[in-house]
Amino acid sequence: MPEFRFGPPAWLPWLGPLLAAGVGAAVGEYGLGGGFWTVLIAALVGGFLPILGNALWKWRYQRKD
Repeated sequence: MPEFRFGPPAWLPWLGPLLAAGVGAAVGEYGLGGGFWTVLIAALVGGFLPILGNALWKWRYQRKD
């Protein structure tokens, strides 16, 4: 029986700005004191997570072929 594998969805990297806004707003409102630099760093990390996840998914998908 062949193993079912699929690549990452094409919309995954586009979640970056939405996730960055959500993480920045959450950190600013609820956590870590909500200073400017704290919110900025959290938003940058949160914004790049979907891009990094997409790259890792593609790398792993291509490596198994």
